[in-house]
Amino acid sequence: MLKLNRNGVNIYYEVHGSGPALILTHGYSATSQMWKGQIEPLSKKHKLIIWDMRGHGQSDYPADQSEYSEDHTVADIAAILDATGDKT
Repeated sequence: MLKLNRNGVNIYYEVHGSGPALILTHGYSATSQMWKGQIEPLSKKHKLIIWDMRGHGQSDYPADQSEYSEDHTVADIAAILDATGDKT
């Protein structure tokens, strides 16, 4: 279990396999668990990254509503890609 701290908010992510990076993002009200059936086949040829958006699954649930935005979501993805060495 990996967690990345972004300004006091812990963001959960997992890395599976190797190869070109592929990050899978769940929709609102879902979690990274929705991708469990795809991990094995996709990680055969890809470095597969799955994660829980803030307020979902194993990531933190900030009380401050300003911590939830598209800007935060994009920045969280960029930080995960930095942490895994896959930022382009």
